[in-house]
Amino acid sequence: MLFSQIYRTLRRLGSHLLHARFSLLARELRALGRRFSLMLQALGGRAELRRSLAGLAKGRRVILLPPTLDWNIPLFQRPQQLARAYSQKENTLVLYLTANHAQDHVAAVERVSDSLFLVNALLARFLPTLLRGAAETVVSLSWTVNRRYVELLRPDRLIYEYIDELEIFDGYDEKMRRDHLSLMRQADLTVCTAARLYEQARASARRAILSPNAGDYALFSRTPETPPAPEAAAASAEYRFTLGYYGALAEWFDYDLVAAAADARPDWLFLLVGMDYDGSLRRSGVLERHNVRWIPPQPYALLPSYLRVFDLALIPFVLNNVTLSTSPVKLFEYMAALKPILCSRMPECLRYASVETYGSTADFLAKAEALLARREDAALKETLKKEALENTWKERADEILRALDTPMPAAEPTRPFPAQMKKAIPDG
Repeated sequence: MLFSQIYRTLRRLGSHLLHARFSLLARELRALGRRFSLMLQALGGRAELRRSLAGLAKGRRVILLPPTLDWNIPLFQRPQQLARAYSQKENTLVLYLTANHAQDHVAAVERVSDSLFLVNALLARFLPTLLRGAAETVVSLSWTVNRRYVELLRPDRLIYEYIDELEIFDGYDEKMRRDHLSLMRQADLTVCTAARLYEQARASARRAILSPNAGDYALFSRTPETPPAPEAAAASAEYRFTLGYYGALAEWFDYDLVAAAADARPDWLFLLVGMDYDGSLRRSGVLERHNVRWIPPQPYALLPSYLRVFDLALIPFVLNNVTLSTSPVKLFEYMAALKPILCSRMPECLRYASVETYGSTADFLAKAEALLARREDAALKETLKKEALENTWKERADEILRALDTPMPAAEPTRPFPAQMKKAIPDG
C-alpha cells in the first residue's frame, strides 16, 4: 500500500515539474518524506505494539476499525464516534487503525484511553498474533477498499457499515460495487445509516439493520452555557436573527436557497461554518450578500461555541441521490444544543418530531419565521432533548452490538469466512 502511494506521489511530482508548480512540488516532497519517516518508524514498531497491547486483549471482545479517516481530523465522524462508544462498553478493547494521511502521526501505537488505541495500519499484519486470547475479534469497516483487512486481520466476525451511496466515495467504479455486494453477503451484520440504504441492502445482506447517525450529547448539550465564539458573536450582533449551518460546504448544499432567503430577509444573518469542500461555495456567489458570512472549519470541540449564536439551525441540502440517503450527524448535535431545526425534506430528517422541513423558498421563509418565534418554547425544547437522548452514539453502539450478538434464525445459518480468510499469515 505504501509503495503504491509513493509511486503515485512520484508520478505527480513529475507532472508538477513539467508545469513548474514549485509550491505543490515542495508539498509533495514533504508528504513523501513524512511517509518514509513513518514507514521506517513502523518497521521498528512491532516491539512497541507488543508492549502496549500485552495482556489487554485477554478474555475481551476486540473491535478493530480499518483505516478511513485520521483520528485527529477537525470534525469527528461516525468511525471515530463509534470507536469511542464501543470502547466504553464493558470488557471491550478497540483498535482504531490509522494510515496517517495528514493529521495523525502514529509511529506504532498511541493510547487514547484504557480501552481505545490508535495503531499504525502498517502494523496490522502483526495483530492476529498479538490478540490471541481475546474472547473474540470483530472487524468493522465502512469502505470497500478495506476489504483486504478482513483477510489480514482474520476476525471472528465482521460488521460492514453501509453509510452512504457508493458514488460519494473516491475511486467509485464497478469493482467497488462488486466488493460492496460481496461484503454484504459475507458480513455477519450490515449496518445501514439511512432507510433508503437499508431497503437496498435487504436483498443481498445476510442480516441488515437500520442504524442512523447520532450525536455527542455530552459535548453539545453544554452549548447553552458555552461562551460564544467572538467572531461569530460579533457578526451575529449586527442582525436581528442568526440562521446557522456548520459542516462541509459542497455541491449538495443549496446555495440558491440561501441566497434567495438572504435577499428576502436582509436583517437575518446566514452564518456558514465549514470547509469549502469542492470550491462550490466561492463559485456560488452567495458570499456576495452582506448578510451571508463564512467562517472556515473549526476544531470539533469548539463547534458548540459557534452553535451558541444560532437562533435557528439549518441543513439546507438539495435533494439528490446522495442526500436522499444521508443521515446528518449535525442533526442530532443541533438537537442536543436545543436549537430549532429547519431542513430540506431529506427522508432521514422527516423521522423526527423536533425537526421542521421545507419544500420551497417561500416555505423556508414561512417555517423559519415560525421557528424563530418559538425558539424559547419549552415544549419544543423538551422534544429536542428527548430525541437527542434517543440518538446518542452510546445508543447506536448498543443497538449494533445487540444485533451482532442476537443469534441468526435457523433459516439463516451462519456462514464461515472463505478458506482464504483463514490462511496463516507469517509471524514476521
